[in-house]
Amino acid sequence: MFAIRLIARNVSRHKYKSILHILIGVLTVLILDIYAGNMDSTGEQLAKLPEVLEVPAKISVLNGSLTEGMTIREDRMMGVRESEYVKDPVFTVRMKFGLGSFTVEEYKDNLNYYGMGINAVAGVPGMKREDITFLEGVDESVLETTQKVCILDADLMEKSGLRLGEDVMLTIFYYRYALEGSEIFIEPLTTDTYRIVGQVEIEDYRGGWVPPEAILPLDCVREAYHDQDIPFFADSGSFVVKDPFQLNALKEQMRYDVTFLPVITRAEYRYDGNALTIMDETFIRSAEALQGNLSLLRGMLPFIVAIVIFIGYLCSYLSLQSRQEEYALMRSLGTGRGKSFFLLFGETALVAAGACLLGSFTALIFFGTKAEVLALAGALFFLAFLAGTAAALLALYRLSVMEMLSKND
Repeated sequence: MFAIRLIARNVSRHKYKSILHILIGVLTVLILDIYAGNMDSTGEQLAKLPEVLEVPAKISVLNGSLTEGMTIREDRMMGVRESEYVKDPVFTVRMKFGLGSFTVEEYKDNLNYYGMGINAVAGVPGMKREDITFLEGVDESVLETTQKVCILDADLMEKSGLRLGEDVMLTIFYYRYALEGSEIFIEPLTTDTYRIVGQVEIEDYRGGWVPPEAILPLDCVREAYHDQDIPFFADSGSFVVKDPFQLNALKEQMRYDVTFLPVITRAEYRYDGNALTIMDETFIRSAEALQGNLSLLRGMLPFIVAIVIFIGYLCSYLSLQSRQEEYALMRSLGTGRGKSFFLLFGETALVAAGACLLGSFTALIFFGTKAEVLALAGALFFLAFLAGTAAALLALYRLSVMEMLSKND
């Protein structure tokens, strides 16, 4: 306790030097707070970049000319949907349908409407959740099931006298694309009863095809293909990369496991949807820029630490030049080197602690710096500054006590 009181008294006795040290310390702490804040902000931006910049991907034919109205093999579709690197996969399948039951020969008079099987609302370009009025207890998640349900166009329901919750019989035909050439065939798929769970009025349709007048769950349609032993093909597909920092793993999986190819613009025109385009250029450029900034800031850390150590050394060295006699007198009165070092070091530590608290409080008020950043910057300043102080104090050990006392005489 005596030593602590002595340290406090010496700080007060040399108040002008102490105030100068505090001002220098506050300025240094503020600079460190700004530096640490920039590093933390850059790291946070990099970590949150996937939330700000999504990386979409779209399936197309090999030459890239079609992104809908093609044939995406079922194994490729399921490879995308089951991938751990993918989120929000959207696949569709087109079809034509008529109300009621009719034979193939009667299709010309009855096959009047266009439909679509989808697994998400985004499967219909321009359609929003607000465009659909669902039956009570039903929502868009029904599109991810195999239930025999449908969402019908509001005008079609009004014209046909249909209501939500009723059952409707649909005769569905599917599109078969020629393996060679550009022919498209319409062939019978199934006749079945579906419950009407929603009605839709699309206000801003943006698709390149006829707006669907009936929407069915994708997997419900896929099961109809399986029941008829017909190979299933989706006609469009897209997804969002779950974690863009794992782009390389995703690309490897899509290339070797799912067997997608990159777009080859000179490839022959075919309906086969076997190419994948990942729009990752913007994300990669942004991530590289942030990573470069972060690396630069981290690379500056050793130099900043060295500068703070030098500031601590210089402040203590200049202060001790006028107190060499005081140190010599302490030693002549029997104070050991260790205790002398502790007393002088404690003075600087007390001043540095005050500067650290004042500087951190200023940064908190004016810059809104986070508490953990302030703590990190404060600890860096305190330790580095006192390291410089310790180096300056150790230089006192080279002084000759007898020489200093005799010089005073």
